[in-house]
Amino acid sequence: MPAVLGYHLDRESLAERVGNFSQVYSVELVVQQNGLERGNRVLLFRTGSGLSFEVQVDRAMDLGRMNYLGVPIGWDSPAGFRSPALHEFDAEDGFSWARSFSGLMNSCGLDHIHAPETDSAAHFNHPPRREITYSLHSRIAYTPANLIGYGLRWEGERGVLYATGEIRQAAVFGENFVLERSIEVEVGTSRVVYRDTVRNLSFNTVPHAYLWHINMGWPLVDAGSRLMSRIEQTNWSLRGSEADEQGPFVQAGPRASATQQVFDHTVALDPDGTARAALINDNFAHPAGAKGLALEIAYDGRAMPALFQWQFFQSGNYVVALEPATTHAGARADWHRRGEFKMLGRGEAVDYRLEITPHLGTAAIADLERRVS
Repeated sequence: MPAVLGYHLDRESLAERVGNFSQVYSVELVVQQNGLERGNRVLLFRTGSGLSFEVQVDRAMDLGRMNYLGVPIGWDSPAGFRSPALHEFDAEDGFSWARSFSGLMNSCGLDHIHAPETDSAAHFNHPPRREITYSLHSRIAYTPANLIGYGLRWEGERGVLYATGEIRQAAVFGENFVLERSIEVEVGTSRVVYRDTVRNLSFNTVPHAYLWHINMGWPLVDAGSRLMSRIEQTNWSLRGSEADEQGPFVQAGPRASATQQVFDHTVALDPDGTARAALINDNFAHPAGAKGLALEIAYDGRAMPALFQWQFFQSGNYVVALEPATTHAGARADWHRRGEFKMLGRGEAVDYRLEITPHLGTAAIADLERRVS
């Protein structure tokens, strides 16, 4: 077993020291009871490494807050973790997605990502419905999961905290997808692993698009924080020629007035197809004395060939996101033309994997840099 709270103890030795393992690590299901979050089921993970995080069960089992050794890693937006019962999917010309947008990670899809758009509905074979209007990032992020299981399992001396569930996105005369999701973190470690399978349950062949919106906030994001990844090229950018354009690699501080900036990167892959990226704040000083804070992501770059980077430096909305995606920048017509849509027939599925790991201290960041660069 990895070190638990800095101690290398086998399962029996730890059992001698605690009445219940939940004293040190656990997964607990709670229900939020106040305000816009009322009714949300949340899984609280504590790993025994100093890492704790929230899985928002009723928001597609996405990641809410994450805390590492007392330091917040993700981003709480002004919208908060709004209950999906209050979400209006088709309001505000498709931009109502932002009314519920918050947390470390939001899943986007399963049939559309990026800006609102209209496309043909011919593949549904329902003549009265000729077109589909897709909202920003579509519907999956604010869809409740069928929670299948959660808890602690043992694989010899290896303890694994886990959660599994299914999120269904379906309509009569429309799509019928299921997102099969598992989340795991080994006891004593800080690497959270998502394994997603998107499956077409309909009898139509349908286009599928998918994106993870991984949102980082202060103090990880600050003036001078830097992006690290083996970027082969930046294919497209928004505001790339503006006078106040920041560029992707070094982040700016908060600004009273700011417009979002977006970059579409292609990342060089490890021999096994893994793509890696990290945001690093070398200047962060932990109260206990450690210097430097980082968040690393690793994912299958063959399944998600694009890495978007979103910067929004507006005061009060201060955030940087890394967004692995199945398609590069463009409209749906571009994805059709370039063959970037994954066309799924009856029962066909696509597998995805995402690892999210926080790091604290110069030694951990030096090791991260060797791995990423």
